[in-house]
Amino acid sequence: PAPLQAGRVGVGQTPSTRRRRIQTMWAMGFTSKRSRFTEHARVGFRAEAPGKIRAKQSEAAVAEALRLALSDACRYRLVLIDRGAEGAVRHVLHPEERDVPADSPLANRPPPPSRSELILVARLSDDCHRGSDRAILETTRIMDHLGVDKLDGLCVPWPEASEDAPHDPNHTGPDCRRQKKLFLRTWKALHKKLVPDRVRWLGTELLDAWQLERVVEDVSEHERPVFNLIEMDISAPKTRTVTWCQAHGIELLGLLDTSEHKIKTEEIERFRELQVEMSVEPSVIITRWAVQRGVVTLPSLSRVVSEGSSLTSAEAYEAWADKLKKILAARTLHLHMPTEGRRVNLDNARLALLNSFDREQNEKQEYYDQRLAEITRRKLKPVRTAAKALNALSAFSTAAEDKARERGEEVPAFTL
Repeated sequence: PAPLQAGRVGVGQTPSTRRRRIQTMWAMGFTSKRSRFTEHARVGFRAEAPGKIRAKQSEAAVAEALRLALSDACRYRLVLIDRGAEGAVRHVLHPEERDVPADSPLANRPPPPSRSELILVARLSDDCHRGSDRAILETTRIMDHLGVDKLDGLCVPWPEASEDAPHDPNHTGPDCRRQKKLFLRTWKALHKKLVPDRVRWLGTELLDAWQLERVVEDVSEHERPVFNLIEMDISAPKTRTVTWCQAHGIELLGLLDTSEHKIKTEEIERFRELQVEMSVEPSVIITRWAVQRGVVTLPSLSRVVSEGSSLTSAEAYEAWADKLKKILAARTLHLHMPTEGRRVNLDNARLALLNSFDREQNEKQEYYDQRLAEITRRKLKPVRTAAKALNALSAFSTAAEDKARERGEEVPAFTL
């Protein structure tokens, strides 16, 4: 960009000063003006692989849920594609490939949004590091299965640790160095052959702050990760990773569990009071909390999508579709309201309340308080011992004086 006025990021500043200023700006949180994800793509849809053991969705249910999310009623524009979900996504992106009878209800479905309106982010498998070109071949297969020429984002996971690797709390052992070497080999190969012609942005998947530090220190400025995919919920918001990424200009995509059951029993009443005060569903409050923290949010829909895999009648489908549309529309309500006053917003007091449910920070604070109390007791023990000795001496001198007066004797003088 063109240099700005002196005193701002531009002319009259050293590179280190400029870098610190930029990091400070990013640390203030992301807005749609700085983010690569537009205002209408701050909440996205996760297309999970059909047939998972926990989520048991069929491909048809995943495809229908995605179609409803992309409809004009919900207006989702960001899609995260799990490995194995390409077929379901292709059914929605290319409806012309399906042979549908003219009298079928599926024949009159509205077309999906144009490709230019969508942001498609795919995930590589854990096996992408098994060869220098394995990740490139896997990415090409994903695009072929989706029927697209280009991906907007690609998530690269960290290599798995060796089964016999010893515990390494400082992450400096030989196995950590091996993982870093494999990751950088895959990362640089993808940058060299796919970015930006076939993939717009390259991001990382489920990396902690120490792993991101290893990546950033060994790549050039234009090879740095654009985003990092994390898993989070209201009681585990990954504060350290979020803060580190925002301070280094790395955006965050969050796989968000919107369940209120993650909150501790003794804290749930405060959350329900907030819900009654705002008159919205718990999932809407938690989604808005994540968005206002600067995280591009992908709320979980596994349970409701799984319900669509066992429908046996048209009436059951209509009931399921209405339920899913209400859930999807509620989670993007705060993005599409034309009037600011009607949007769902959390003020500083409400944000502070939700941030107080961070279980990791609360446990750390409790540990620090216990340590401080223990240190204080240990330091005050000699003082308490001296105070007890003084009290005992004072009581002894008082008793001796009283006895001397009773006998008519001279009162002894006690001095310290």
